[in-house]
Amino acid sequence: MQSLIQGMTMILKRLSIIVLAAAAISIGAYTAFASARHDGPEKRIEHMKKALNLSDAQVSQIKTIYKNNQATFKADREAVKNAADGSDAKKAAFQKMRADMRAVRDQITPILTADQQAKWKDMMAKHEHGRWQRQESGEQAAPQQN
Repeated sequence: MQSLIQGMTMILKRLSIIVLAAAAISIGAYTAFASARHDGPEKRIEHMKKALNLSDAQVSQIKTIYKNNQATFKADREAVKNAADGSDAKKAAFQKMRADMRAVRDQITPILTADQQAKWKDMMAKHEHGRWQRQESGEQAAPQQN
């Protein structure tokens, strides 16, 4: 009987270790996924700088645009977060967020050269295409954080 209890105790300890390891891996994977999906403006600007070969002056102007719109984007994210799933309020919050994002793009576009604008337009089209594919497959397209 004593050996049966010791055997069960050993199995429970091993099972506990396996469960804790699986939980740690899951949390790490979720954190990596979440951070990749919600890059802030710094990473977005750095990506634009590399992809479009932006000058320091252009980077400075774009940073200012994002900074000036920071409060608007925060309010947009909160409105989306607080609205009930599938509600008209949620749809309206997403529409406002998209409109505010378009307004920022409209502020950035004149800063770019004609070549940079063409390349950026192509980058945005690919981004939107990927978003539509995710929505069609049932994965919710996460709004960008700014």
